[in-house]
This record gives sequence, C-alpha cells and structure tokens, in this order.
Amino acid sequence: MKKSMFLKMFGGFGLLILGMSGLIALLSFATIRSHVQDNLAQELEYLGRALSRDVQGFLEQGQTADMDAFLKKEAKDIHARVTVIAPDGTVLADSEKDPAGMENHRYRPEVTEALEGRVGKSLRYSVTVEEKMLYVGLPLESDGRVLGVLRLSLFMKTIDVLLGSLRTTIGRSILLMAVAALLLALLLSLNFTRPIRKLTAAAREVEAGRFGTRVALHSKDDFRELGFAFNLMTQRIETLFADLSRQKEGLANVMASIDEGLLVIDAEGRIVLANERFRKLIGEDAPEGKYYWEAVRKPKIQEFIARLQAERGRLSGEVRADEKTLLCTGGTLDDRGGIVLTVHDITDLKNIEIVKKDFIVNASHELRTPLAAILGAVETLEEGPGKINATSMEILKRHAERLKAIVEDLFKPAG
Repeated sequence: MKKSMFLKMFGGFGLLILGMSGLIALLSFATIRSHVQDNLAQELEYLGRALSRDVQGFLEQGQTADMDAFLKKEAKDIHARVTVIAPDGTVLADSEKDPAGMENHRYRPEVTEALEGRVGKSLRYSVTVEEKMLYVGLPLESDGRVLGVLRLSLFMKTIDVLLGSLRTTIGRSILLMAVAALLLALLLSLNFTRPIRKLTAAAREVEAGRFGTRVALHSKDDFRELGFAFNLMTQRIETLFADLSRQKEGLANVMASIDEGLLVIDAEGRIVLANERFRKLIGEDAPEGKYYWEAVRKPKIQEFIARLQAERGRLSGEVRADEKTLLCTGGTLDDRGGIVLTVHDITDLKNIEIVKKDFIVNASHELRTPLAAILGAVETLEEGPGKINATSMEILKRHAERLKAIVEDLFKPAG
C-alpha cells in the first residue's frame, strides 16, 4: 500500500519524538535515582559522623549495652537504622534488632571497605530485615587503628516513595513535552507536504491533458521556486502541444489530400503511419503499432517491403493485388532502416492502355479494306485515262466516304 509523504514524515517525527522521550525518561529516572541515592548516602554519612563521637566513646569504655540503648533511642529521631560492628564482624549494637541474634557482618561490602579506613557504600538486599536497603559504613578510628564500624542504613521503600513522586512529576513533564513536540511535528509535516500535494494534483491535471493548469505556492522557500518552474514548464508544454497539434492537423490534411496510399514503417517492421487511402487499400482501420506483415495481408506488397528492407535504397515497381495493378515506390528514411512507401492504383491506366491497343487493332482492321480498294482504283487510273470507268470512280468515292465516316467517328465527342 502506498504511503503518503505526510504519513512518512509525521510517522518519522512521531517515532523519533516517542523514542527520544522514552530515552530521556529512562536516563532521567536513572540519573535522578543515582543522584538521590548519592544524596541520601551523603546525608547518612553526615549523620554517622555526628554519632561517631558518642559511639566511639562507648567503644573505648566497653559499654556495648549502653551503646545499644543509645542507638535505639537516637534512631527514632534520625529515621535510619544504625549498627555498630566490631573489627571481627561481630555486631555490637543495632537500633532495630538484638545484636546477639545477628549474624557476623565481617564480609559485608560496606563493612569491609570501612575496616580498610574508607567510607563504604552499598545498595543490596538485607537478609536480616528482608528488604532492600542503602548502607553507609564509617570507620571508627583511634590512634591510627580501627575500633569498629558505624553503619547507617535506609529502607529503599523510603527512597522509592520519593523517587515515585519524582518519577510522576518527570513523566508528566516529558508527556507534555512529547505532546507539544508531536503537535509541532504535525504542523511542520502539514506545512511541508501541502506544497507537494498541490504540485502532485497539478501534475495529475497536466497528465490528463489540461495543460493550462497552474499551481500557486505562497511560501517563501524552495517550494515557491519549484512552483514557478512548474508553471513555466506547463506553459511551455501547452505551447509545444498546441504547435504539435497544428502540425499534426496539417500533416493529417496533407495525407488526406494525397491520392496515393502512404505507409511509414520503423526499423523493427512496425507501422508508424498510414493514411486513409492505404487503410482502404489493405482493409485495416487502425494498422498503427502492428507489424506490417500482420496488417498488410497482400503477399506481393509484403514482398516489395521486404525487398526495400533488404536493399536499403529507392525502389519502384508494379504489383498485382486483388485484380488491381499498383505502382509501389519506396525508400529508406534513415540509417536505422525505417521505410516510407507510396502505393498508387494504376488499374485504370492499364485498362486505358488495353483499350488503346484494342482500338489500334480495330482501327487498323477497319482502315485496311477501304485503303486497299482505293489503292487498287488508283493503280487502275495509273494505267491510263482510257482505263477510267464508272466502276473505278464509284469505288474511290465509296471508300473515301467510308474513310471520312471512320475519321468522323474517331473525333466525335463521347456521350
């Protein structure tokens, strides 16, 4: 199914806008999520540094029970879980659980990193509380040695609530921008394809033979120049077509006035042109476009055309077809082998020649008898005056009148 330029253009813009909107949404969500997590981790680090002095004091004095009670109290105000872990991984205190029942935390990523003297961060699933959490571990150092690790953590569901709110706000913003971009793409597509539709409609009008068609494009871009060029082209076509029509009409009149049959054949043997006289001669109303051996069903004429094609020169000769005598004259049009052939019906001329011959024979026969009689009488007169008699004079007179009658018959007008 053929797709319009508008659908292709608007569809392309739409797919690009939707794709970019989706990509922006994904990147935005990922960036914001990472940024929020980094900010929360930074806040947990600040809280941990604020608590580290008190926790470190409990550790130095070995007051683990007091430290556990202190953390359970302080965690309610900071809304974060706080855990203190010994260098060997033993949990010394926890703001939410009984440290005695907790497993060894030595190989937790954030703990391992904190024991090495750095701030450790990790986002993972907690087996203890069975939820995904954000962890920040701070080393508790004294005199260059690590006394333990102060770890703070937040439930990811808290972060997800914040991210969900941000996701909704960002999604609405991106949706509004996508709708605005689609509307803009729609307007641009319509504005771009409108001149194309006008030019297409005008081209179809010209194709239908309406060469006076003109297109008006009011835009001030390349389409306006294209419309101007289109109008000039149609004007030129209209002029050329009018000239061609006049020439064709003149050629048709000339061909109609020709008494001879006219035939033009191309190099492949197809009939290009045939006048009315030739159509009547071959009994074909529309021979144009056919091979000459299909349209001209007269073997003698076909043979003459074949000779023309073979000899590639001028040729003239008489051809008998359907009890008619035709005078065929032809020659090649160009080096490619085109042929023009004229056919003249000379049957009447041939019949006149036959009548003429018959007349001469009959006239000779009619004149021979009186001439012989006159010659005999003349010979008698030449023998001497004494030989002249009434009979000889009668013969001369009678045959002289007969000759006179024959001559008068010859010059008597017909009808």
